[in-house]
Amino acid sequence: MTFQRLKSSTCDQALLIILITYDFLASTLVYLPVQTPMRALAILLVMLLSGCALPPGDSLLTPAPSNKPSPQDTVVELSNKIKSLCLEPEYAVYFAKTFCTPSELSLAMMSDRSKITQAQKNALNAWSQAYDKLANEMNEALALTSAANKQMAEYNKIVAFPAAQKNRLDLYQGSITWAVYNRKRKDISDGIAAESRRVVQQKI
Repeated sequence: MTFQRLKSSTCDQALLIILITYDFLASTLVYLPVQTPMRALAILLVMLLSGCALPPGDSLLTPAPSNKPSPQDTVVELSNKIKSLCLEPEYAVYFAKTFCTPSELSLAMMSDRSKITQAQKNALNAWSQAYDKLANEMNEALALTSAANKQMAEYNKIVAFPAAQKNRLDLYQGSITWAVYNRKRKDISDGIAAESRRVVQQKI
């Protein structure tokens, strides 16, 4: 096996391992009843191995200059922007009831029998509109980073996103409590992790 092939295989597996361990930031996006339809996509996947993007024949020491960011760089940049949304004061009333990442899920969130208020709906809608654009761009960039991550992007689009959309719409319409909503978010995140492991196993 050549160095380049070994490097590519190792990077693909490493990136997928990151997918397994990284919290799914966007596991709750759905279409919300706002003035204009918005395409709600979600994915929170970080890749810190920018060196994996080098095409065959390029030198690790003398990369070709380019003004255009690589897909990996784009994913990292958008991930940071997505995470920063969780700290914005205008969305605080929403994140007071749910988590930014699944690792923050608490017992109180899983047992909260209350339903969404109008103020929380307003915050959720405002956050969604900012988030949707970033998540859409991030998913498109993710698909360009590797064949394995392209599979993950497709899974998110076909399986995870629709499930998250229904969950969030149910919350918005008052059909479910915050507890049900939060547990479903966690289930969707766990599903993404399971799919990541499956893709990793395919490449080993």
